[in-house]
Amino acid sequence: VGLPEQIFREATALLASNQVGHWAECTVTFNREDKVRAAILLCKLGEPLEVVARTLSWSEFEDIASTLLESVGYEVKTRLRLKEPRCEIDVVAAKEDLALVIDCKHWRKTLGPSTMMNIVEDQIHRAEALASSGLDHIRRCDKFLPIILTLYSERFTLVKGVPIVPINLLSDFTTQVRGYLSELNVINLAKKPTGVREG
Repeated sequence: VGLPEQIFREATALLASNQVGHWAECTVTFNREDKVRAAILLCKLGEPLEVVARTLSWSEFEDIASTLLESVGYEVKTRLRLKEPRCEIDVVAAKEDLALVIDCKHWRKTLGPSTMMNIVEDQIHRAEALASSGLDHIRRCDKFLPIILTLYSERFTLVKGVPIVPINLLSDFTTQVRGYLSELNVINLAKKPTGVREG
């Protein structure tokens, strides 16, 4: 089913003016970054973030989370690999003395309590490993907060002091998190250099 010509022209003009896609005289090509840009544009136009995020793959979900964090002043690294202990962290967002250590979960429903507890404990261990890594990106940080970021739209919750944050509440969470650090499972460890590889 084709779009009416006027709607097509308006849509293409909107995408082009927002640097979504690579436009030539008669063709347009899109890459992964364009899909994330289009998702952000949809949110600006009023589409709920959790609805838009459901159209993204797990890695694009990480990318949109990173873009949101960068927009509020965090320095962001994605898919960070530590050698000792061997683990991967989806997103690390650092600002001043605080590092948010984020596990992006692309599930669409609430999980059972024991599964959630295992996920949270694994994220706490990753945050502890990062805190002691000596990685340049987080060298100025002395607070490390493990976070689980989800697609599922429900209220903010805590499991073992670890915030479970729906994507639609991420911006609010980041602006208010410093006021709640005393209630959260913040890791304060001496940073001892170990083998770290960014990837």
